Amino acid sequence: MTEISQSNAKQSSGSRAKLYPDDEQTRVVFASSAEEQFYEQCRATLGAGWQVYHSCTLSTMDGDEGLKDNEIDFVCYHPEYGVVVVEVKGGRIRHDGQTGVFYSVNRRGESFSIKDPFQQSLVWKGRFLRFLRRHNVKVPVSHAVCFPGASESEFPQSSSIVPEIIIGRERIKDLGRSLAEIASKSQPEHYRRFADVGPDLDRLLIGAAFTTKLYLRDYIDGHENQLRDVENIHTTLIMPIASVNRLGIEGEAGTGKTMLASMLAKHFRDQGKKVLVLGSNGLLNLLLKRDLGEGIGAMTYTDIGTNHGINLLMPASEYTGAREDWVQYEAPERLKKAIAASTERYDVLICDEAQDVQPFWWEAIETLLVQNDDARFYLFFDSSQGVFGSGSDEQAFVATDTLPIKPPYFPLVHNYRTTREIAAFSRSFRRNSGMMHSHSGRLGYVPEIVVYKDAEDARRLLGKLVRQLTREEGLQNSDLTILSARNPAAKESVLYQTEEVIKIPLHRLTHTQKKSWKEAKAPKDTIGISTIAGFKGLETSVGILMNVSEYNLPVDHPIMASLIYVACTRAKHMLYIFVRENDPKRDAFVKALGAIKSTGSMVVDGGSHGDFEFIGRVTHYNPERVGWLSVEDPAFEQGSVMFFPSDVAKANLKQLQVGTKVKFRPRAEGGITIACDLSVPSLMHLGA
Repeated sequence: MTEISQSNAKQSSGSRAKLYPDDEQTRVVFASSAEEQFYEQCRATLGAGWQVYHSCTLSTMDGDEGLKDNEIDFVCYHPEYGVVVVEVKGGRIRHDGQTGVFYSVNRRGESFSIKDPFQQSLVWKGRFLRFLRRHNVKVPVSHAVCFPGASESEFPQSSSIVPEIIIGRERIKDLGRSLAEIASKSQPEHYRRFADVGPDLDRLLIGAAFTTKLYLRDYIDGHENQLRDVENIHTTLIMPIASVNRLGIEGEAGTGKTMLASMLAKHFRDQGKKVLVLGSNGLLNLLLKRDLGEGIGAMTYTDIGTNHGINLLMPASEYTGAREDWVQYEAPERLKKAIAASTERYDVLICDEAQDVQPFWWEAIETLLVQNDDARFYLFFDSSQGVFGSGSDEQAFVATDTLPIKPPYFPLVHNYRTTREIAAFSRSFRRNSGMMHSHSGRLGYVPEIVVYKDAEDARRLLGKLVRQLTREEGLQNSDLTILSARNPAAKESVLYQTEEVIKIPLHRLTHTQKKSWKEAKAPKDTIGISTIAGFKGLETSVGILMNVSEYNLPVDHPIMASLIYVACTRAKHMLYIFVRENDPKRDAFVKALGAIKSTGSMVVDGGSHGDFEFIGRVTHYNPERVGWLSVEDPAFEQGSVMFFPSDVAKANLKQLQVGTKVKFRPRAEGGITIACDLSVPSLMHLGA
């Protein structure tokens, strides 16, 4: 049998190892992708009888040395072989023979000194043996070191390196055999005659001695670099979009719409085209001007009117009609005539946040385009974010009714910004039915609700939270942004007359009177604070949502729902929501938290196999027609996604069958999402 079919046979018969914790039942946190690889191999290749404990910490008093804490990555036990404690190290490994120092080498060739993994596993084994003796548990304990990304042959034998206890990229493929061999070689045969201590290990290792400690600072550092790789991914979308003269591009918050709009603008500029990028947020516009560079115009929609002496939102002094008539009819008509009378024309017009534009402005805006067959017109939009424009009324934004470009729209299916938990939480506040869902593959923290009694209590709890994040979690002030549903300086605001939090000044983020992108960011010794509407299109590592209860609209009102959705999706890594204890919105937030699935594995260092892959289990497969995967992600309708035999053949998954776990990347085709780039999780990292 192949390795795939062997793994499937074990799992289908139910004869597999017991994992603690089990990522099919709860959230498991891994410090590195190497730990995740070892864990997945335990599930895939260890049979019945094995018990595997991840991230075990011993906290004991050792004689005169006082309290000592030691952590080991894995404790593996089998009633025939005893205990094998395993320290796991990822990446490339370098060892300096003269100094005895071990180094981890990242993908850019940078070296970082690490603790001696052989010494780590040996020390933990010794302390664990003493721990077991004190509890009258008799079992042989061996130790091993696992380097999933390295070949066993690369480690020469020395006084500190024993090749027989190394598990590399080859031995990890059959982990059960490798662990059994290590135990057999490490322990005399008579030591391996012992009574089963499995229940004793459960009692001792599942509980106070078991931990998966994770600092938010470590998580942010591990995942921030992967978010910067989005530009490389988006380059593949430029040519398909640029080949069409008129196109609407739809995507949820976090799918990279603004970045793609910027890259598209640079593409046409480099071809000698005259390009204009329009947006709704003045603060974001300042940053866009910096990123776009020379040769590309950037302004807000209201700037167009201002440049022609017309305020699109406020009637002129001589106008005697109703304000609504001014915004809908008079101002757009005056703007259209003013543009027509000018020489201002562009070859390419790119409109970001198109859902924020009043529908009766489009005719005037299109007048900015040159009148020839090569003119390009692109609209980027998210149907859930109608804060400023047509989604701000009693009716939610409907793209087909308001945009000047009709379907089909180009779908952006990957959410690169937010974690899966934040995406699932924010999706509870989307009002429109039938909207496209993006797929967020990055597991992270579940958002937290902070309940307060009154304004004074809210400020006290805010101070407590900021103190925890900056002093205990190690975050910088710049990692935090306070997002207020209403003007934070208003009397009704819980932050009224609040200039600082635990002596850290609050810096109001607004584009008013600001001329430079540098002024659009909070100084490093402050914490940025903004209205939700003023922060549209921007992002923050940690978002703190406030004054939702002080915004007197029900949660199902289009404006309120849109504000909450926009605020939540600004946060990349963690989200905190402040709500008054007697506010009905609290129930909606609790319900949204309940919709989040808290199973699966979260890797602190960001992983090495990509953030945008998903795992599904085959529920149906016809090798001649189509297959279906069951996926635990709310972005997949009814929790399933289809795949095709051609992709199975491409991945060489000849033994694929119902029940098999498959890793995949989602791709939009013809208005539906399909699974592609298929592989079996247990073999993904092993070069098999």
